[in-house]
Amino acid sequence: MWRVLVSILMLTILGGAIVYSIVRVQYAEGDEWRAIGDSLHVRHQQIPAVRGSIYSDDGSLLATSVPIYKISIDFSVIHEHHKDSFKSYQSILAANMSTVLKNRTKEEYLALLREGYQKKRKYVTVIRNASFIQSKSIKSLPIFNSGRFKGGILLEERTIRKKPYYGLMHRTIGFINENHKGAGIEASFDDILTGKDGKLVVRRLTGGNYRPLENDMKISAQDGKDVFTTVDIHLQDMIHEALSKGILANEAEYGTAVLLEVKTGQIKAIANIDNTEDGLSERFNHAIGTGYEPGSTIKLVSAIAAIENDDVEIDDSVKVYKGKYKFFENDSIEDSGHTKVNNLTYQQVFEQSSNVGISTIAFKGFRNDPDEFIDFFDRLQLTEPLQTGIKGEVVPTILRPGKQGWSGMAIPSLSIGYSAKMSPLHVAMLYNAVANNGVMMRPYIISGTGSFGKIETENEPHINNKKICSPSTLEDVKTMLEGVVIRGTASQKLKNLTFKVAGKTGTSRISDDAQGYSKDYHSSFVGYFPADNPKYTLIVLISRPSKGRIYGSAVALPVFKEIALKIYANAVHRKVTPLDTAFLPSLISSKYKYVKTTCKQLDVPYDIDARNHDYVRLAPVDGELVGDVVPFSDNTMPDVSGFGLASCLYLFENKGYKIQHKGYGKVFKQSPLPGSKMAKGRTIYLDLRPIL
Repeated sequence: MWRVLVSILMLTILGGAIVYSIVRVQYAEGDEWRAIGDSLHVRHQQIPAVRGSIYSDDGSLLATSVPIYKISIDFSVIHEHHKDSFKSYQSILAANMSTVLKNRTKEEYLALLREGYQKKRKYVTVIRNASFIQSKSIKSLPIFNSGRFKGGILLEERTIRKKPYYGLMHRTIGFINENHKGAGIEASFDDILTGKDGKLVVRRLTGGNYRPLENDMKISAQDGKDVFTTVDIHLQDMIHEALSKGILANEAEYGTAVLLEVKTGQIKAIANIDNTEDGLSERFNHAIGTGYEPGSTIKLVSAIAAIENDDVEIDDSVKVYKGKYKFFENDSIEDSGHTKVNNLTYQQVFEQSSNVGISTIAFKGFRNDPDEFIDFFDRLQLTEPLQTGIKGEVVPTILRPGKQGWSGMAIPSLSIGYSAKMSPLHVAMLYNAVANNGVMMRPYIISGTGSFGKIETENEPHINNKKICSPSTLEDVKTMLEGVVIRGTASQKLKNLTFKVAGKTGTSRISDDAQGYSKDYHSSFVGYFPADNPKYTLIVLISRPSKGRIYGSAVALPVFKEIALKIYANAVHRKVTPLDTAFLPSLISSKYKYVKTTCKQLDVPYDIDARNHDYVRLAPVDGELVGDVVPFSDNTMPDVSGFGLASCLYLFENKGYKIQHKGYGKVFKQSPLPGSKMAKGRTIYLDLRPIL
């Protein structure tokens, strides 16, 4: 009997101990154990800051962060608050979700809703990349529209980077990866664009998913600042198209073109196009990142140095030795086959790009003081980085006295554009200084930073050199640069223009470093226009042309001409000379306000009834341009034949459509066809061809 009593006593003591432990854990130590439990299931989740946008000079978006949403459903919430109505709405929800999200059929969504509701699943993801419009539509559906705590809809936002103008300025705009490494403006101004991430408390659910906690434990993100550029997107479109055409016509390896505003040094357009197996694309910023030997375009430095040093005047007679001169026993310099006389004036030497004439004058003037010759390159800012603020700038190099490779031929070589490497933008900056009456402006592309599309901190133009040479020398080199176009190497391509151009052709063999100079060439032209009142400086460089044409006058100059004519014809420069109305364009497609301004300033008659923001298309009829407004209702495809890519992007993406295109130039084919009905958000396909 005593054994039974002992057993009962022991069980009573054990039960009391268990009850005591339960009470102690529940009340005395409850907060501590709950905290430990929460620490295993609750964590902080980062709220990414919205990256700032990049804008053109007129406020057009070049790069922006677009929100996309992961949409999930908490069926336990729906089961709790909508038990009586869910079954009657499930078919409506399935049909609408299928229509809006387009990733499942109605039947598939109906099965998903029924299963989730029956099993009271807390976190069922229905889509991971919904747009803002899609997420808003889903939140407005029955049951889902019951609010944050009763609707059962969970939205998690993230952003993706979008470039509305696709290939335009692709490399200059650049990119940034998750490790904040990249290129272009995106990488160079990453600290400004990035902002500061916030934090959100989330709880772990069954299955490993996390759900945000609805409490005050949230630190909001601080969005990044916007970056504003100096780029004119319409000029950019013109330059991109013309350069693409030039690269293809010459089957070249790559090309670059930069347009500077003379008075400020602002980069108004910059194109860098590589010819790859996959077609034309921007792979590298050659304008600032490629160092090359400029060839004859650098003869401007030699001319400034010789005239400033009183070694020559532009009307002096200079011996050119029928195009070949031997400096030393095994070292000579030749002209490119077009100088077959004994003497030319120094102006003619420059206009005809005589290597012999330029190099012999430089050699005689500076052979005893080569540092003085190099000093002209230094003073003209050609031997140091440009400080544009864009990562990847090339560091120029120049052969200096006493350094490896220096010889008696160094000055002749330097004088005609070899033995020194710099970027195309360096050369453009030099010619821009001549156009700007001797004031050298630092080229820049960032006009400022700010928020909500407005500039808060503005970058001002910066003067690199207030006076690159004496006024008399400046007038001499201006005369010679105009002479290149009137009588010299550029005269055949640029004759009969209705405005003046001044500039210089350049052709240089490409060095393969240790292997010496190859048989490939850089072909270039750099100049400014209108020469009597310069507005823009433009450099065009095309590398390794392979169609038998190598000279700058044959390869790069046609591209320069096309760009200059387009800029002039679009009345970007306000003081223009009226054109003969016999030379009417075959087609104009653009906003009416641009067409109207162009026609008025070029004295071209036109007949159309439109408003400034309308898109119009005009063609010549009986000596004038006649056309109509391009109609575009919300769901009918307009005829966009003849439109440029920039206009199409603006026209369609502002109305919620997507664009896919191939080729370059103007729209040649389109799908859907004009007049077709279109659903919101559909993709429009454009085939672009150059207008020859």
